[in-house]
Amino acid sequence: MDDVTKPIHGFFAVILLLLTCWLGWLSLSGYVAFFRLSDIVIFSWVVGLMIFGAPLMLYFLYVVFYSPIMNKPIKANNKLGNSLVILAMIGAVISLFSSIYIGHDLKGRGYKVCSKNSWMLPNEYVKDIKLCQK
Repeated sequence: MDDVTKPIHGFFAVILLLLTCWLGWLSLSGYVAFFRLSDIVIFSWVVGLMIFGAPLMLYFLYVVFYSPIMNKPIKANNKLGNSLVILAMIGAVISLFSSIYIGHDLKGRGYKVCSKNSWMLPNEYVKDIKLCQK
């Protein structure tokens, strides 16, 4: 591999690492907002899934970018990869059911659901309908 492409691979590795960390933080902040019963809680099953998918994304980040940057063959650990895939699948089920539970629990506590522009956006639960962002 040419030395010219190493900085490009390194740049993309850093960008993907930052993106993965940001998605994990976004997911954790949704759970924290629910447990603290904040005035605004943003949550959906996709937001809940991000925390379970972050370890798998970090593993793939390592596998894809280690070889080009270090000029060494990829050493993929199949047991670790399989375990992380199983964790992500279990996380998908957990986040689906937790999203349903969180929605019912917040509505039972008097939270209102803000209208959204797209079905892909997470639900935004607010204590007062005036808190909805327009």
